[in-house]
Amino acid sequence: MADSGRAHTKEYFPELMLPVSLSPRFISAHLIPESDNPEDDKVYFFFRENAIDGEHTGKATHARIGQICKNDFGGHRSLVNKWTTFLKARLICSVPGPNGIDTHFDELQDVFLMNSKDPKNPIVYGVFTTSSNIFKGSAVCMYSMSDVRRVFLGPYAHRDGPNYQWVPYQGRVPYPRPGTCPSKTFGGFESTKDLPDDVITFARSHPAMYNPVFPINNRPIMIKTDVNYQFTQIVVDRVDAEDGQYDVMFIGTGQLRSELGMDKQSSIAF
Repeated sequence: MADSGRAHTKEYFPELMLPVSLSPRFISAHLIPESDNPEDDKVYFFFRENAIDGEHTGKATHARIGQICKNDFGGHRSLVNKWTTFLKARLICSVPGPNGIDTHFDELQDVFLMNSKDPKNPIVYGVFTTSSNIFKGSAVCMYSMSDVRRVFLGPYAHRDGPNYQWVPYQGRVPYPRPGTCPSKTFGGFESTKDLPDDVITFARSHPAMYNPVFPINNRPIMIKTDVNYQFTQIVVDRVDAEDGQYDVMFIGTGQLRSELGMDKQSSIAF
């Protein structure tokens, strides 16, 4: 069975994280290399939280992926003993619907990382359920770390305009870019305590990315609806067959039942 690389949640989610999230429910944390330099390593963590005001009308839950640098020791004058490299983005798992209205699976339940030949780029499997009281369903979505990194290198979310809406930040971004780990690879800073004040100030006021992370092929690889149970957990194993390799998904439902899916190039067999 492949190793998920899952870390104990309490190691990375101290109380100092809570002010930047809205009623978060943490799922898991994973240490993933960013380059060949261990100083660049980041902890990526998965959680769900209440949608930020302005993202959604009414009460809603959003799935999130967050990042912090492994060597984040907080700031010197600001964000003392608090994370300075924290960023978060929304995880999308949805099915395109008629008239451009998508069906969203926003209740992230579990995550599994399938290691690849490149330790910097595992495949992320996520189990989601719906938050609607009318429509009940579950889905599995796959994500690539290259897409995740692309979002974290994209525009930050920023409130602007007469209605104080979320828009992509288009002003000057300080150097080194907020969210960058202090290392010889990027910027040459030895510690987060050495980061310039404008970097710390920007990081504190812009913790969210504007663009979400979409799944591979922009849709779930498995959906289950019209049943009296929901997906709760996932474990994935890579097996060899005569026609190639398959990722076999073992999915728990909380009712002594499992779903077995075999994924190869986005095709599903049950």
